[in-house]
Amino acid sequence: MKKLYIYISLVIMAAFSFNSKAAAGVFIKGLDAFVEYEAGSADAVLNFSVRGKSFKAAALWFEGSVAVAVEDADGRKSVVYRDGHPSGQSGLPKIGFSGSSESRSNSYMIGVHDFTNDGQPELVVAVTDGGDGVAIYVFEYDSYGWKVIGNMVTRGKGLGGCRIFRQALTMKDAAGILYTWTCHGSSFDFLSSDKVNDPTVLY
Repeated sequence: MKKLYIYISLVIMAAFSFNSKAAAGVFIKGLDAFVEYEAGSADAVLNFSVRGKSFKAAALWFEGSVAVAVEDADGRKSVVYRDGHPSGQSGLPKIGFSGSSESRSNSYMIGVHDFTNDGQPELVVAVTDGGDGVAIYVFEYDSYGWKVIGNMVTRGKGLGGCRIFRQALTMKDAAGILYTWTCHGSSFDFLSSDKVNDPTVLY
């Protein structure tokens, strides 16, 4: 982990001297600010503020997969995403992985949006494999650091058209069924327009 933190520091210091390879395009509409990143390309950095504190979120290619780390103005770093899932979590499908190797065709959006409606943005890490795999993770900052409050994952279901509006994120399938995750407090509820409330049906 120390090796990763040293690499993150170098990335953030040099971020604006790199020219990132063009990503596959915007696959989520409605983020307040974001950067695009393609797996394996030059690193991307997003500057943002939460509760009066400045942060930099860096997406980078590290030892065969994408890592996303956040650094505050005092130089404290947190790795929030690595190896296809939020740090400290597993069990959800990884998008664009073959075993432990991540495909360089994966595209990311690292952004912010106020899902909790408290005037403070949450951090969003989203990945697509360019096909029908999409994963979106929402992280909230509190006095203990960054924690995951939302997991929106779909694979093999042909969902697309990701949109964020106020406290909700929606996706739609080819049959026109709408899938909605809505933030209430510090967690998300799921419901589809055909009245399914179990998000595991999407993978």
